[in-house]
Amino acid sequence: MDTHPDLSVIIPARNVAGYLPACIASIDADLPLEIIVVDDGSTDATPHVLAALAGRDPRLRVLRGPARGPSVARNLALAEARAPLVAFLDADDTWRPGKLAAQLALHRAFPTLGFSFTDYRHVTPEGEDRGTCFQYWPGFAARHAGSGDSFLLGKDALAQLYAENVVGTSTVMAQAWLLKRCCGFGEVLASAEDWDLWLWLAARAPVGCLKLMGTDYLMHRPGNLSHKAAERAAALRHVADRHRAAAEAQDPAALRLCEARLLAAEAEAAVAAGRPWNALAKQCGAALHQPNRRHLRHAAALLLRAMRPAA
Repeated sequence: MDTHPDLSVIIPARNVAGYLPACIASIDADLPLEIIVVDDGSTDATPHVLAALAGRDPRLRVLRGPARGPSVARNLALAEARAPLVAFLDADDTWRPGKLAAQLALHRAFPTLGFSFTDYRHVTPEGEDRGTCFQYWPGFAARHAGSGDSFLLGKDALAQLYAENVVGTSTVMAQAWLLKRCCGFGEVLASAEDWDLWLWLAARAPVGCLKLMGTDYLMHRPGNLSHKAAERAAALRHVADRHRAAAEAQDPAALRLCEARLLAAEAEAAVAAGRPWNALAKQCGAALHQPNRRHLRHAAALLLRAMRPAA
């Protein structure tokens, strides 16, 4: 085990026995790094899988978490991290070859970077390609279309990330000292704690981005937390309120784009709660704040749903 690694890879793990081997195998074997996996109260075969993996890979350390969710698990690993840089990877995601090396090179070129991130691809459990993150957020992609393969977001980085949450947790590499100074991931938030942390970091240090496809992100895994639409919408609104003044100071237009995202999330929550007309009103609000095809298409679909006779 390397006692002076360049990078600490942090992986929270709860009931992911079937995903862990591919996740760990995707981590570059040629880089001086440590892997810290926190078993967050798993009730499946995850502990046995981790024991077997650790027996074959001296880079891997396994910690036991208190079963309080990924934020607590990541923070537990962060406190144990020995490297100056930290990279986050969810146990059901995988990295693509060259991702870590490219980010390490970017951080060496710009030592003051607080964190960096890459593009990623959405993949279903069946292997269906659902497109990339940067394709989903066309405003960010259009702004940086003329940039090179790697670039800095600029002085309004916080406003950019406030307007469009383009940062995927499994793509992030960050300065360990800055993460600890910001107290890591918010443990009281039900959701959106990652977005909250990226905004805190962006307010304190430059942000870098690489256009490379660094991660395959697994969508809709059975048992994950993405179905808790109401909690997520409320958490997004809370985080947005917390960083509103800072974003407005950098770019007031970011508030309008963020509000469109918040209303769209609240529309999704209203659909899940069986309130179709409320969902339609929220989605129309999103379309008014940001009149693009996506919002208008969703509003049309919700109108048809609301007008459908009850069974």
